[in-house]
Amino acid sequence: MIVTFNRDVLVNALIPAMHTVAGKNTMPTVEGVHLVCHEDEGKCMVETYDFEKGMRTYVDCQIERPGSCIINAQKLLQLLKAMPSGDVKISVDSAYNTVIESGLSHFDIKCMPGNQFPSLPELRGDRGFTFPQYLFKKFVTRILFAVGKDNARPFFNGAYFQITGTQFKVVSCDGNRLAICEHNIEIENKNVFGEALNLKFIVPGKTLVEILKMVKDTEDEIEIRLTLKYVIFKIGQYTFFSKTIDSQYFDYTRLIPKACELEFNCEASELRGALERSLLIIEDRLANTFRPYVKFTIDEVLSVSTQSQNGNAFDEIDIDKISGESLTIAFECRSIIEAIKVCDDGPMNLKFVNPVTGVIIEPSKKDEGKFLYYIMPMRMTR
Repeated sequence: MIVTFNRDVLVNALIPAMHTVAGKNTMPTVEGVHLVCHEDEGKCMVETYDFEKGMRTYVDCQIERPGSCIINAQKLLQLLKAMPSGDVKISVDSAYNTVIESGLSHFDIKCMPGNQFPSLPELRGDRGFTFPQYLFKKFVTRILFAVGKDNARPFFNGAYFQITGTQFKVVSCDGNRLAICEHNIEIENKNVFGEALNLKFIVPGKTLVEILKMVKDTEDEIEIRLTLKYVIFKIGQYTFFSKTIDSQYFDYTRLIPKACELEFNCEASELRGALERSLLIIEDRLANTFRPYVKFTIDEVLSVSTQSQNGNAFDEIDIDKISGESLTIAFECRSIIEAIKVCDDGPMNLKFVNPVTGVIIEPSKKDEGKFLYYIMPMRMTR
């Protein structure tokens, strides 16, 4: 195989592909990038796959001799970044000795036969939909903080998507926090056989982290397709795919209290600022004798306070009380601040039942769909 690329174009294709390259693995092939050049096509197919997720894209190139190979992805990216901008020529001989050269720069490395790369799953799902990237980014960003990490119950480690007609819903829960985003939007039906949209699937949180790095705040569309075991994201020239979590999502509606005893509105920015100041006092990398928390005391104002080995913090926030008497409740500071951080500035509504039930947080403005967060409290030890 002999092929010439524009160095910057190839680097830009490899950077997102690195998200689906396996780390140290017993199979060196999945630590590599699969390059495939067919005669007279003028494009090179670039693939990576770690058996859980993968990516495929096509890069413009000049093909002198077609072929395929597997080159260690990390090594190739490092070498390309060290080379000057301009054309980069990659030559692979029959013994899979590889020469990478640009200008006066020249590297000799070994690669592997392309036919040793693991087979990718079928990337043509018969069910799917499209809608703007900026909305996907907005909705997923709002719920990603509540996706679990390495939870024993698999469904906690992903986000649950439910698309019915024009109704888009995504839910996440890590056992202590619940996040729901629900919106009526124009969704283009891409079901091959024309049936109405009625899709339910769970995407791993790690996959969504990588997808958010690729989507943009634009009207450009993201296409999402489903196969039996995989979800496929088509974003511009990139096709990113991942295994879905093979589990039924739990009945999250049972977590949300049906009635509240105390309800008020306050400014999101003011509460966010108070919590960030509390976090400065709480967070200490030294060993703590107890798990510190932030305490809410609600009366005519909201008092936010904390104590730790580092000192004390106290803030008062004006509230617009709607109903209820006074209440004192505690939260793990980072758990609740991550929910407040993804809320837009402006009024937000907080509802409480009692000190052991938690808080429901909703934006007061309803014009941008439904966003609901439910945060479980901590037990106050002192």
